[in-house]
Amino acid sequence: MKPIGVVVSGSSPVNVPIHVYKGCENQVMEEAFVIIKDDEKNMEYFGVIRSLRMNDPLLNQSQRSSIIDNPELAKQGREVVFETSYVRVLGVLQPNGQLIPPRQPPAPRSEVYLVESPGDVKLALETGLELGEHKFSRIKIPLKPEALKYHVGVVGATGTGKSKLVVALVNEVLEKTDWKVLVFDHSGQDYVNVPGFEGKVLDASEITLDLESIAEYLKKEISAKEAGEDALYVSLILYILSKGDLRKFSESQDRSITEFAKGVEGKVEVSISENKVGEALEKMPVLLETVDLEEEMKKVKWETSSLVKLFETVINIVAGKSTSKRKYVTFMSLQKKYIESLNKRRISSRDILERLEKDRLVVLDLSTVRQEERKYVVYSVLRRIWDRIDEAKKPVNTLVVVDEAHNYACYQGCYPSSSIIERTAREGRKWGLGLVLASQRMIDFSTDVRNNINTFFFSKLQTPGDLDNLKGVLDLGGVEYDDLAILATREFYFAGLGNPLKYPVLIEVKQV
Repeated sequence: MKPIGVVVSGSSPVNVPIHVYKGCENQVMEEAFVIIKDDEKNMEYFGVIRSLRMNDPLLNQSQRSSIIDNPELAKQGREVVFETSYVRVLGVLQPNGQLIPPRQPPAPRSEVYLVESPGDVKLALETGLELGEHKFSRIKIPLKPEALKYHVGVVGATGTGKSKLVVALVNEVLEKTDWKVLVFDHSGQDYVNVPGFEGKVLDASEITLDLESIAEYLKKEISAKEAGEDALYVSLILYILSKGDLRKFSESQDRSITEFAKGVEGKVEVSISENKVGEALEKMPVLLETVDLEEEMKKVKWETSSLVKLFETVINIVAGKSTSKRKYVTFMSLQKKYIESLNKRRISSRDILERLEKDRLVVLDLSTVRQEERKYVVYSVLRRIWDRIDEAKKPVNTLVVVDEAHNYACYQGCYPSSSIIERTAREGRKWGLGLVLASQRMIDFSTDVRNNINTFFFSKLQTPGDLDNLKGVLDLGGVEYDDLAILATREFYFAGLGNPLKYPVLIEVKQV
């Protein structure tokens, strides 16, 4: 290895100031790996160069000298210019290639050597998922597979190569683990057309939400509260059970709805009459225990005027003389495009998970539905995974990738997807359910989500405030905002639990 400098006074076990030898300035780069050989202690420290500075004792920032006004003197005095830096120690290198935490600082005058290739140092890192190599030495820094269940954040401005990193991660997971991967592609551009993902893509406009998600979505769109919410939920159940055929309803609709609810396949008596909506809602789950609503929804003929008519009848029973019910009925009528789009939606959350079990990879193209509805798709599918966990109490070994995650896991305005993502962030590790959240801005993530991400890849960020948020959950090891500004596409700092070196190091993501 090439000697490039020497340790000077003032070192600590983790931060070691060095002076770079004359003639080596062009070889020393920030983020380069180095070895410090301390002959006094017979120890070798492995670290990374940070904070390079060029100094000239004759050109002090706070004191003017004659050199400034005399170009000839300036040229003659260049031999006094010197370069300083410090080494962030990543560990003490053992004979077997393992790194142990540093407990003592290296002695001044210890020589510093540049690591230029993997063969320069015997470094025994754990095997894992290879997403890229250290920028300068080309040493592979694998992601520890067990870190998947503790969640991964990929943060960077547009054009930094977040999707390329995620694709590399997905490929490694599928090749080297038994985990399955579910991808929510926000834009329909980053993962839908990836070579190797062909045949694994599902169009969100063909996915039917579960009953609760449809009710929640329509409830939000029509601003229904209290009685209006109850009427909406009951109406949807009745409509699905009738498969959209309301010919059983006579002109005396109050009575016929009650009779219809009582006599659905003779399963159970459900009374929907004036002032008894609470009783009806209590008995409805008993009826639904014998009916597979998810399958029944595939058979329904959705027709807006029929559903609105049924909704109006039910809300008359439920809300009585409420002045809000006309507003609800009117707003319900405005949902024609969404309601009738349900006719071509025949892929259920259950179907998606069955496909995932079979193929190990499913990509959901969310770009084909409205932004508001995308949150409900994410919620519906993730909730189905949690239903299976709650029932079986077994690990699912599934990695969920959420592209442009600030649209789904933010403080406010991301309901209901934020609620299920927060649960996954808090509890997923116990059940082998991991998240990969790719976003331009981590600052938009809710606190529960941000505080439960344990591995980060970060590149150029939009504002210094984004780096401050990372500092709140990571030891950045001296990486500053200016260091990020010069990064090229596919260059990321790799930090956190999944990094075997523990402190942030610069990697170049492999081509995919």
